Amino acid sequence: MALNELKKELNKMEKTEIIKLISELYKKVPDAKNYLDIYATGETKELAEKYKKQIEKYIYPNGRNMELRETEARKIIRTVRKMKITALNVELELHYVSCCLEIIEDFGYWNENYYIALGKMFDNAINGIYELGMQDKYNEKIMFLSSKASEYGIELDC
Repeated sequence: MALNELKKELNKMEKTEIIKLISELYKKVPDAKNYLDIYATGETKELAEKYKKQIEKYIYPNGRNMELRETEARKIIRTVRKMKITALNVELELHYVSCCLEIIEDFGYWNENYYIALGKMFDNAINGIYELGMQDKYNEKIMFLSSKASEYGIELDC
């Protein structure tokens, strides 16, 4: 169903029917619940912590073969971006960069695609920070990450 068709159907519904529909979405669709929680409260901290733990689960090596699954972490971030909540995106993107730099530091990991993905994630975070006008809030963290990356020959431009 196209968005326009959905809007037409919603316009036909009574307020109580719409409330019931949204309540069902809230109960049954976790991503809808997360979005509606942020919509209602404006608070992203709790959800950011939840997603950060998921990101860590995929970035840090797993099992005997020390498998890295950072692509799964990037999938989480791409999914969250669809919510269009820039503050949440920035938090997760900077966390991703921080975790990846720890992997490089701890394991001496080197992979060109890994470095490229890390740089793109950092750039996305910087763009979000400028969009929000929150350079002062994130300046220290950005400088730290940029400095740490340069120790390993990675340029993260701020």
